[in-house]
Amino acid sequence: MPHFKHLFEKVVIGNTELKNRILSTAHQTNHVVDGIPISDMTAYHVARAKGGVGLIILEAAAVHRSGMLTSKTIAGYDKKVVPAYSKIAKELHQYGTKVFAQLFHGGREVVSSDYRNAAWAPSAEPSLRFGVMPRPMSLEDIEEVIVGFALSAKLAKEAGLDGVEICCSHGYLPAQFWSSHSNYRTDQYGGSFENRMRFIVEVMKRVWEGVGEDYTVGIRMSSDEMTMDGTNIADAVKIVEYLVEQVRVDFINVTAGDSSTYAGSTHIAPPSPMKHAYVSPQAFKLRMAGAVPVFVGSRIIDPVEAEKIIANGKADVIGMTRALIVDPEMPNKAMRDELQSIDACLGCLQACIGHYHKGLIIGCVQNPIAGKEEKLQLFIESSKTKQHVVVIGAGPAGLQAALTADAQGHEVTLIDQSEAIGGLLRMMRRAPMRQEVAETMLDNYSRKLAKSNINIQLGSKVSREDIVELNPDAIICAVGSRPYVPHMVGANDHRVITVDDIFSNKSQKIGPRVLVFDFCGDWPGMEAAIFLKEKGHEVTLVSSKLHIGQEVHQYLRNEYLKKLYQLNVHLRPHYDFGGIHEDGVIIRNLFSYTRETMKEWDTVVLSLGRIPNSELYEQVKDLAPVVRQIGDCLAPRTIEEATNEGMTTALEIGHMTDKIHL
Repeated sequence: MPHFKHLFEKVVIGNTELKNRILSTAHQTNHVVDGIPISDMTAYHVARAKGGVGLIILEAAAVHRSGMLTSKTIAGYDKKVVPAYSKIAKELHQYGTKVFAQLFHGGREVVSSDYRNAAWAPSAEPSLRFGVMPRPMSLEDIEEVIVGFALSAKLAKEAGLDGVEICCSHGYLPAQFWSSHSNYRTDQYGGSFENRMRFIVEVMKRVWEGVGEDYTVGIRMSSDEMTMDGTNIADAVKIVEYLVEQVRVDFINVTAGDSSTYAGSTHIAPPSPMKHAYVSPQAFKLRMAGAVPVFVGSRIIDPVEAEKIIANGKADVIGMTRALIVDPEMPNKAMRDELQSIDACLGCLQACIGHYHKGLIIGCVQNPIAGKEEKLQLFIESSKTKQHVVVIGAGPAGLQAALTADAQGHEVTLIDQSEAIGGLLRMMRRAPMRQEVAETMLDNYSRKLAKSNINIQLGSKVSREDIVELNPDAIICAVGSRPYVPHMVGANDHRVITVDDIFSNKSQKIGPRVLVFDFCGDWPGMEAAIFLKEKGHEVTLVSSKLHIGQEVHQYLRNEYLKKLYQLNVHLRPHYDFGGIHEDGVIIRNLFSYTRETMKEWDTVVLSLGRIPNSELYEQVKDLAPVVRQIGDCLAPRTIEEATNEGMTTALEIGHMTDKIHL
């Protein structure tokens, strides 16, 4: 491992020795029932332990019933958590991976997916993002929660976990106490800086009393809450300097952002195209302020990047959570210097934290097995009959199907009429804020194809006769989709184009005043508006959704809206395209049904959804024992459905009687 002198060096954190400096930070899997982790959570983390990660911090565990962030939060204060924790610890320790619990109370941040509990906080200051108004905690409430932190720590130690992390980040309860923007108390827990720090100091002292000195206890905190009225790096330095004087702190896990505001929440899980490793300079400042080991994450997805951060003294341990979601084997591959075989994180957020916000189990667009390890592993390893599989279409669905079938030992032929792989990814790579996602995914697939045994035939428009000649056992149609153009008067006007036209290599005549119509609330309409505005056009984005970017994950939507406002794009939600009449573009209000004519325009760009290319499937569906449609060819949706269907369809080949239900 010549490239990684520091990343794979052992390090002692408190009373815990880590075999390397790679960390999986606390993140929700939703593998929790009635407050207790289930076996799927164990299987999920075991996959990453097998892959070589040094430390796993389990997802947030509430320390009190009032701190249950959602109905699928771990109840860290419940004694029934001990056997589940013990199972996780025992399994992970087999691979030399250490495991901590994260002790959590969200305070005013309550996002429960069912009955919403009353929120507790230092003062009656609302969470703007969730619209929650908390009730001020009484002294008895404060004592209960402090006792809950100590109890939860004791239960974690009893279960065999190696340490605990007290969550003070993202404006959760400890940070609500120490911030002058959320704590307006007049008793001993409010007012002066020392009084506002009293809560976290008492929590940590009580935790240490509960677990004893032979344990490991640290905190997670935001170096900068990245919002208008939040804690900044100067505040964070002051907090750290004071805290380490008052109580033992074994580590500081540095992140950024604030849960209670839109702009601040983006940094909880920063999406592409945000800068990689942007928190590491602040981590260094806190490392110097506290003179204790520092962890840092936030878009650190490349082991080479992680090595540089440690080598430069900015941090001691690197949080690479999403890199481990997409490729659990990343540490082992890096240690073996097999960098070309590492799958890189896309930064899309769609199935990791995106699933959490929908109440679904964790997933990954690029690694459809993530979160389903227990269910799929036996299926993947089971015996199957070798088949000749023909996959038509080399977009995300077809690529995933071909590579999965190849990994299962089938003979695979992959055909696409284009001269290059990728399908709509090739269009996406020209979009300003989706470029990294597309290029990373294309790079991941290209490297996998180069190592595969797949017979790749590009630039080949396949016919029924071609398929007959190939004589396959299974055919997978993944030939994508095409833009939908509405049946409206004027839709075929020469001044009307589609988003595909914008991001293709075709030369387009686009006038100075552009109307972009968005039906799906997804990225294409917003990307077209940004792309054209940056080229100097006057742009109005008209969306038929409740709000712009409605179907994009909220953290990515925050970045889109920031960019749209910075560029001064005119935003018109609640309207759709009503055609062109007497040289005016008609927009129709979706609530009042009123119509408005827009006279000031030169070009209309349509992003109104897509139509499946199902014609080829109808031609070949009788040419093999097994013929399937997947991805946009079946029904246009997102990349996640495409890759998931590619994987599951390919896994079923060779034993098609066993359906995978995910």
